[in-house]
Amino acid sequence: MKEREKTIDGIKFAVTAFPAVEAFRLKSYLLRKFGPAIGQALGTLDGGLPASGKIGDVKLDGGKMAQAIETLMVQLDEDEYITFLQRMLRNVQARVGKTLFVFTEEHFETSLDNVFGEKTFTVYPVLLLVLEANYPDFFGKMGLGIGKRIQGMLTSEKGAEESGKESQASGTSES
Repeated sequence: MKEREKTIDGIKFAVTAFPAVEAFRLKSYLLRKFGPAIGQALGTLDGGLPASGKIGDVKLDGGKMAQAIETLMVQLDEDEYITFLQRMLRNVQARVGKTLFVFTEEHFETSLDNVFGEKTFTVYPVLLLVLEANYPDFFGKMGLGIGKRIQGMLTSEKGAEESGKESQASGTSES
């Protein structure tokens, strides 16, 4: 199984992909649980989809991301959220200085406290890294049709917003 590594907020993370059965189960869970917020989360992309096709290279609009996270979190109570993190982070290792933390069931809380205790929002790019490790072709496959349409919509929305501003400034409106 391939491993993805990335340094985020000064912490080196290594993610190993899930076995195929768990990857399929997780994908089903994510779509069922978070489907309503996926469109909103895609709206957080600043500048559209990344040319690299890697989820970890996505540039996010912070304000929109906060709204998307809020929408996502409505789907989980606090205990479900911790269970979700355990599931997502179970194949993650984090190196903080010289100390290696693993997110096994036995060490989960200690690792979570030591890795994310003072950097709680760092967990979100790490979750994106987990998705990239498990679904590396996500944006690439979307690029065959859906991704281009989504990117077009995002570009169109930006253009429509600017066009709407220009129309308002000139006193005209589009129908």
